[in-house]
Amino acid sequence: MSPDTTITSRRTVLKVAAAGAAVAAAAAVSSRAAGGATAGGSAPTAVVIGSGFGGAVAALRLGQAGISTTVLERGRRWPIRPDGNTFATVNQPDGRAAWFSTKPYINGLLSPPIAPYPGLIDRIFGNGVDAIYGAGVGGGSLAFGMFTSVPRKVDFDMIFPAFANYDELVGTYYPRAKKVLGTSPLPADILAHPQYRGARAFLNTLRDYGTEPIPTDFAVDWDVVRDELRGLRKASVSVGEGPYGINSGAKNSVDRNYLPAAEATGNVTIKPMHEVFDIRPRERAKGFVVTAREIDDSHNTVRVTTFEADYLFMAAGSYYTTSLLVSARARGTLPALSTSIGQGWGTNGDFLILRTPLREDHGALQGGPGNVKMYEDRLPGGPVAMNYQATPFPEYAGGFSTTNLIQTHTDERGTIDYDQSTSKTVLNFPHPRENTLVDQRASQFAWHFHEQTEVRYGYPANGLPIYPQAADFGAACTYHGLGGVVMGQGADENGKVRGYDNLYVVDGSFLPGAAGLVNPSLTITAITERTMDRFVATL
Repeated sequence: MSPDTTITSRRTVLKVAAAGAAVAAAAAVSSRAAGGATAGGSAPTAVVIGSGFGGAVAALRLGQAGISTTVLERGRRWPIRPDGNTFATVNQPDGRAAWFSTKPYINGLLSPPIAPYPGLIDRIFGNGVDAIYGAGVGGGSLAFGMFTSVPRKVDFDMIFPAFANYDELVGTYYPRAKKVLGTSPLPADILAHPQYRGARAFLNTLRDYGTEPIPTDFAVDWDVVRDELRGLRKASVSVGEGPYGINSGAKNSVDRNYLPAAEATGNVTIKPMHEVFDIRPRERAKGFVVTAREIDDSHNTVRVTTFEADYLFMAAGSYYTTSLLVSARARGTLPALSTSIGQGWGTNGDFLILRTPLREDHGALQGGPGNVKMYEDRLPGGPVAMNYQATPFPEYAGGFSTTNLIQTHTDERGTIDYDQSTSKTVLNFPHPRENTLVDQRASQFAWHFHEQTEVRYGYPANGLPIYPQAADFGAACTYHGLGGVVMGQGADENGKVRGYDNLYVVDGSFLPGAAGLVNPSLTITAITERTMDRFVATL
């Protein structure tokens, strides 16, 4: 990477070195330096499809085990530029905002048309619900809101099978994932800054409601945020940016820790702009042949390339991993795949609300990404969690609004199915749009919360909690689609996909439709760390 495409400074170099040390320390992994050997005596090979949280972990641990690994990523690289202009922004989206679309997928109704480009955000338009995914080297970690919470045991156990073993994850794998990702809570000095009055206002609101704020960890380099507040870096985290990427470089996405460490092993090659469209077994040995289109910025096919490997790790995100497998089963290239693959897709119980107007000024461009969350265990229907989520509202909108992500338990699940008439897959969510159990429970909680924190204190009752129809979120769209190759169903507890040897799943499709009232990023990372420990131990 040339000096003109990335920020370099003595402090940045030290931080990269520290991140490398964290990776090495966290690699108290059962890796074997030389890896195993195939039946023919040659060194083993692997392909990883996708480079998000799961794919990045798989790539690093495979590389450390001495396995020659190719990572295929459909999106482009997004190096942080010195001029602070790597990514589009929420209020000024352009082609970088969306995956080959003429409109951005967030705040799209308020935006003029954009030029199609291999942008960061892809939106799956399903029957009953939509889902958002990241595209690029780093996958969903480039677009996620930086929240990295460990779920409560009671919520985890309500969703996951017993063999998921919460205590093992908390004892070993959550700490390892947090160390490599560089997670930590919002520091007190940043919370005290005028830009973070929204975060302080949320603390006041929780006090009025009578609940305990639970600090949240974030995958953020707070020193870079301090530079933002001093005017030394592009204002990004400190003005509520996030879904389209962070131009200051403060987001600890996996292209800044796991993936560079994987490439540094000398055993891992990342190939951006490679769209996989075919998977089939090798004919003369165990393993797989993967075929991909190399695409350009206009989505033209530059060339078609095949890759052979002894092991295949699926990490393309819950929709695309499942779609590739469902398609391979339907087309007969992987006919032995379990009929459970494609089942159990869920929305993580997400419900995004806009609260407005509020008594207390939160600021228009709110310092982020958040600070704390709350749990409500006293209402009918089961527990509910809510995060403060900083938002970059346009300056003309004022500061008496904010967004909150509510999460609640639900057994509602959908499927990813192959449509023979179109030869494509489709996301089907057979629950009434805008009237799911998530919608009902989250809306009831939102009204209750509003009454206790605004109306109760004399603010006009017409300040109503509404979900933002203009952005088409609420329960109608999720950033956290999970499931499709669910543990104990489409795959075994070790991530091995049922029906084929040497085929593994290491992303959100492995989770059972929800993550236990938290952003799933840290759980995906931790479970993949465990999956890779178990895999390497078999070599």
